[in-house]
Amino acid sequence: MEEVEHPHRHLYSTLSPPRSCGESFRDALLRVLDGRLFQFLGLVILFLVVVDGAFFFFLLIGAQRMCRPRTDCEPRNWWYNFAVQFLVALFTWMSVVSMPWRCTNAIHVFGIGCPYRSNGPGKNLYGLDVNDIWFHIPLNKRRWILLFLILNCVTQYFNQVTRIIYYSYELQNTSPGNIWTNVFFVSSMLCALIAGVWQQCEESALRKAYPDKFEPGFSEYLAQWLCKAKKKDNQLPEEIEAEQEEEETEEDPTRMQSFLVLPVGRSSMRLWAM
Repeated sequence: MEEVEHPHRHLYSTLSPPRSCGESFRDALLRVLDGRLFQFLGLVILFLVVVDGAFFFFLLIGAQRMCRPRTDCEPRNWWYNFAVQFLVALFTWMSVVSMPWRCTNAIHVFGIGCPYRSNGPGKNLYGLDVNDIWFHIPLNKRRWILLFLILNCVTQYFNQVTRIIYYSYELQNTSPGNIWTNVFFVSSMLCALIAGVWQQCEESALRKAYPDKFEPGFSEYLAQWLCKAKKKDNQLPEEIEAEQEEEETEEDPTRMQSFLVLPVGRSSMRLWAM
């Protein structure tokens, strides 16, 4: 029977020291979380966050016609609590799915992995040179971004616990429920906001400095899609095919290489469970 060559065998054979059992387990987990199902779910979750977040905001400011007074009545209060609980559950899902990738990168950038792999600019989890923009962000800045991302996860887990304990509108609006739910909700949101804005600023600066070096990010792809301006529209078919062949040759054992929902840089997206 003919042996099927593993798609990442060449990469593994060049590593020094060789890939450890822990790295093999990590890669298997990260490949699962990068599969078709999780990529689609990530985009669905993002859509639901936007829709439910808007619904929650309108109820918060009293922009509703269900009852009076607009900011404290039934059924507005029931729907307000539902919107909050659903939004928190969505954020918890994102925190659970993104935590392995965030922790993996934190171990890498702080140099506490075993075996040790180079973590300088442009070095991936195995210390190999890649064109992934996330790995080109300066090391100290990546450390701070990851610190806020992990704090976002931890505070979100506490946020979810408080929402389970104080599950009704009355419980979350009276002491001590209103203190604990708001403290962890706000702290989780602030950590995510700081990390997201910081990451976006660093990646935008790199793309301006090296215009054709990196794959587009989610915001760049969205801007192109909204403006109906795609880079490949002005390329010859053979140029597009050459680019695709070049992309397919870059190995990454932590990724499901055969499928991409969006043609954007995966490392940055995976930090946000997408």
